[in-house]
Amino acid sequence: MTAIITIADKFRNIFQRFSRFGTWFLEHQRRNLIAIFSLFILIAFSTTVMVNITPRPSNLPSTELNMPVSFGTLNKTASLTKSVFNKNNGVLELHYTISDGAVSDQDLVDISKIKFTAMTDHGGNQVTGRVVPTSNNTLVVQFKNLSHNFNAVTLTAHDKSINTATVEAPSSVVADSSSAKKTNANSNTASGKFIINRDKVSKSNTLTFASQEELEVSESEAKIAAQQKLISKNTNAIVEYQKAIDQQQSSIKKYQKILAQFDDSDTQTSIDNARDAITQIRTQISDAQKNIQRARTNISQYQKTRKQVQEGKSLLPKPTGL
Repeated sequence: MTAIITIADKFRNIFQRFSRFGTWFLEHQRRNLIAIFSLFILIAFSTTVMVNITPRPSNLPSTELNMPVSFGTLNKTASLTKSVFNKNNGVLELHYTISDGAVSDQDLVDISKIKFTAMTDHGGNQVTGRVVPTSNNTLVVQFKNLSHNFNAVTLTAHDKSINTATVEAPSSVVADSSSAKKTNANSNTASGKFIINRDKVSKSNTLTFASQEELEVSESEAKIAAQQKLISKNTNAIVEYQKAIDQQQSSIKKYQKILAQFDDSDTQTSIDNARDAITQIRTQISDAQKNIQRARTNISQYQKTRKQVQEGKSLLPKPTGL
């Protein structure tokens, strides 16, 4: 009974306090409403300032690494392979690999015909950029003095090579009108646009605005490392292929013992299948050996290129500004 009275007293006190608050609010209604209205105005103003001033990543999705993006009208693609940013000095480094789908040798591209244009979102007033060729099919786009709070960088790849299929030589006025429509349609194909958001780039406190020579040497070393990895994988594959041959040969011996005791057509078929498998595996071994030889040749070429660059004899075009 005492507990019930205590709970009732607590509810009575709460009700009395709420009643006194209501009375106070009504007595100062005008001042309180002005205060509430001012608070809403302050919140709205603060939100507007934060949205317009505070840097934020782009609303557009960032282009994924190693995803080929078509550009131009000659089947070329560009892939962003690495993006690194040093917020301390505002250096952003974007690595690209260019592929030419019109030819079988993907490592040979006229890199002098590949151009980029760029636009920065909240990048700062002092930002500058350039395109640096690093090999026959790779280049680096560099920015410096980029704001550490940049929202995003948008780059567009362009192929300055002439596509004769898009050059029109009309034979009449009617044909000229038709070709004009075709030219406008072709100009809108393969935009080659890349979006790099601040929250997607790798961070580095040691990244500097490297020279073309440094970038070329680094690219050669990266290609050498990739070829060495390729050799290692093919060498391991040959080991596994040889184990598979040994297993097939062991199976053939077992089948031959069975066949010596029982003249069974299924056993003979199993032997024939095992021999066919060995032939296929030996072909795979041959292909792997060719891969290794090709990789070694590439390593030799990349080593020569590295030495040539270190001696100041690079054959690549000079960097161009964005």
